[in-house]
Amino acid sequence: MRFAMVPNRSSGQSPGIRNRFGETGCLHIDRSRAPLSNNLEKQIMKHDVRYLTCFLLSVVLIASGCGRRRQMPTIGPPSVTVAPAIKRQVLDFDEYTGHVDSIASVDVYAKVSGYLQEVAFQDGDMVKAGELLYLIDKRTYEAEYNQALSQVKLYEAKATLADATLARNKKLVGNGAVSQELYDESVAAANEAQAQIATAQAQVAATKVNLDYCTITAAITGHIDRTYVTKGNLIQSGVGTPTLLTTIVSVDPMYAYFDVDEIALLRYLEEHPTVSDTQGDNSLRERKIPVQLTLADGTIYPKLGIVDFGSNQVNPGTGTITVRAVVPNKLGSLRPGLFTRVKVASGKPYDAILVPETAIGADQSERYVYVMDEKGDAQRRNVELGTKHGKLQVVTSGVQEGDQVIVNGILQVRPGKPVLAEKTTMPEPPGIDPEFLRSAKSETMTNGEEKPPAETTPKPQPVDRPSGS
Repeated sequence: MRFAMVPNRSSGQSPGIRNRFGETGCLHIDRSRAPLSNNLEKQIMKHDVRYLTCFLLSVVLIASGCGRRRQMPTIGPPSVTVAPAIKRQVLDFDEYTGHVDSIASVDVYAKVSGYLQEVAFQDGDMVKAGELLYLIDKRTYEAEYNQALSQVKLYEAKATLADATLARNKKLVGNGAVSQELYDESVAAANEAQAQIATAQAQVAATKVNLDYCTITAAITGHIDRTYVTKGNLIQSGVGTPTLLTTIVSVDPMYAYFDVDEIALLRYLEEHPTVSDTQGDNSLRERKIPVQLTLADGTIYPKLGIVDFGSNQVNPGTGTITVRAVVPNKLGSLRPGLFTRVKVASGKPYDAILVPETAIGADQSERYVYVMDEKGDAQRRNVELGTKHGKLQVVTSGVQEGDQVIVNGILQVRPGKPVLAEKTTMPEPPGIDPEFLRSAKSETMTNGEEKPPAETTPKPQPVDRPSGS
């Protein structure tokens, strides 16, 4: 069998195979020499089918690429919420971390040893001073007390006999019937009997105290803890290892301790002058500085406290001073050890522009808001921020009162592009406690540079009317 490459000049034949000289032609089989095997004929047919399939796929792909392109869907303006910026009177605060503590705290110990007979309170009760808490088995102490009373009676009987003997010998010694030595002995016996009575009476008092100690009462009015010892247990007293029974803490008022840096302390002393003209001890108690507590969950405590104490020295290592405020706690919501943030008014109330925190964006070191103009387009404005008041933030520059600030959906906004706005109202900042306003007013009145006018309410002036009216 022999093969030969014949050029493919006929259009009706299948594409040929390129030979080693680059010519394309079809495979010509010379069957005159030798017959082809069936396997070889099948391989040639498979090669032709694969080539034709690749050619048709190429044509289809080219035809599909030249077709019409798909159009992207059009996106409309983003939906946002806008609200006008508001101007309100606010008061800045300095905030410190602190903790709550009770004014009085008592650890209840037993003063005598014995078995606990009764627990007269429920765990966590409010108790009053003098209220029964525990009762210790008093039978032993009652016996000692009764024995002491008996000793008093015994010595009183001996004293009666000694006094009678002394009175008799006193009469006889003058007649010489009794010697002077015997008379002196009777005098000494009478005096000894009186001394023994006094000793026995002191022993009665001591045993009475121990007997009273079997009844344990509350030393202060306050909130009692659980009982650490239950009925039937042996209670130890004394200096070694006395048994702690429970604890009581006072409830109303409470203390709030916090540390203030020295720069803020000097500012408070300047902003809150003393009420009296006398120098006094220049303590913080005289300045009546109000404070506000914020609990760990963000709840603002409804009652204000008043600073009543400051440490007598500044810690040179930290540059801070420990300050204490007294806070009313009639409802008992404050507990000793609670974490709290203490706010102290800094300066006087002033008018400020407020926007929500959600409307403020951050771009590295810059802060900005989006404001919708008259055309409905979003314009970016860089802003300077002040203090925080509730969910609102003070803006010192960049926004004016009444500007339509985008408060929701700022992530979808692009500067200079239109927005689909839904108008709403701005939330109000937390109100200023009147106590802070009165404090600020008192500062103004006591400051020598600012004096209140003699008449705060102007009198109505008569109006000159034309004669023709």
